[in-house]
Amino acid sequence: MDEFDFVVCGGGPAGIGAAFSAANLGLKTAIIERHFMLGGNWTNGYVLSILGMYTYDGSQKIVGGIADEVVSELKSNGGTKGQAGNFVPFRPDEMKITLDKLAEKKGITVYYGSLVKGTKLNGSKISSVYVSGKKNIEIGGKFFVDSTGDADIAFYSGAKTMQGMESSGKHQEATLPFRIGNVREEEIILFSIAHPDLVSVNVNEKGDLERFRILPKLVDIAKQKYGLYLPHANAEFMFNTSKKGEFVCNATHVDINDFTDGNEMDKAIKDARKQVLSTVRFLVENIRGFENAYLMDSAPSIGLRETRRAVGEYVLKESDVLGNARFDDAIARCGHPIEVHDPDKGVLYTHLKGGDSSWYDIPYRSIVVKGIDNLFAIGRCLSAEFYAQASARVSGTAMAMGQAAASAARIAIDKELKAKDVPISELQSLLKKNGAIL
Repeated sequence: MDEFDFVVCGGGPAGIGAAFSAANLGLKTAIIERHFMLGGNWTNGYVLSILGMYTYDGSQKIVGGIADEVVSELKSNGGTKGQAGNFVPFRPDEMKITLDKLAEKKGITVYYGSLVKGTKLNGSKISSVYVSGKKNIEIGGKFFVDSTGDADIAFYSGAKTMQGMESSGKHQEATLPFRIGNVREEEIILFSIAHPDLVSVNVNEKGDLERFRILPKLVDIAKQKYGLYLPHANAEFMFNTSKKGEFVCNATHVDINDFTDGNEMDKAIKDARKQVLSTVRFLVENIRGFENAYLMDSAPSIGLRETRRAVGEYVLKESDVLGNARFDDAIARCGHPIEVHDPDKGVLYTHLKGGDSSWYDIPYRSIVVKGIDNLFAIGRCLSAEFYAQASARVSGTAMAMGQAAASAARIAIDKELKAKDVPISELQSLLKKNGAIL
């Protein structure tokens, strides 16, 4: 059996934040990843932006530390130009290479094509996880991180979990983003000037088109007159990936009631791909600037926003988010609105009461899984109500949660403590020392 200090289950933004931070702190670290790339929804789901490092209006940086290290390396690899408004856009393959390079540099053991299918407990402590792949193995550890997105490790360990809207059990809609190339950016800007009711644009100080939105009026026309197949969306949002003429679009939406049902997932992703082709066809045939554009690719996997969540020592509340809550055990900040892709009502944003330059704290208790002594749940499966998770799930915040989990594990291992007993002042000092913003 392979043995580690720190075992990270899921190599998405939260997981790499945890693993990279743990390795920086001298912990022997492993990542168990079911796909053949790190990055999770960044690289496998084409969420090609790091959202959450800044307040929603982009005016203030609220996440640092390990996130800064990833962005710096990504810049050096030519994968991003850095901040664009309130996020950091990037290209997927440069991100894959960046994460591989950092993992190797830090001495992290990565298990690709591997899926955790069970846990072994010694009382209320996980001693190892069972991993399924081409070869089934058992991996032991002192501390574990559930960054699966689906709270799989908490679920397999017998911890309490929750999922969907508290009132109905419904999940957020899923999206299959796609990239489109050879877009004539100058023409889109001119089109938006001529038709401000149809297209809105964001242009940076250099005059480059950073992002644009095809507004509901034009989408409605496209559906009625041109047969656009986009049943669950009334707008199309696109942003530049950092390469001239290359944009990613996340307009597609599909309902998923049971994310564990492979046949339901099959139907959903097939429907999403039909939406991709219909959208590209409409753009090329009807929108100025897209005359010679083409579909580059769609994401390898459909992007899930919310499935199963762990129940921690504290459940982050909707009122905490909207009320800009401050916590004594703060370990990260988030300034993103509550963003819900509702299967009945469409895309809904509820902004923080402090405005788009404000933020709230993520408490340490919301990443400590209740009833398990050595397990953290981070990223989109943190301990949060449905509407709170709809804000806190953004990837910049997820990386910050990961850094906090790794830092807490370092302290707990040194002092032989349970996760819930880590001294908060010591944890916060260690986080600040390593660049976290609290």
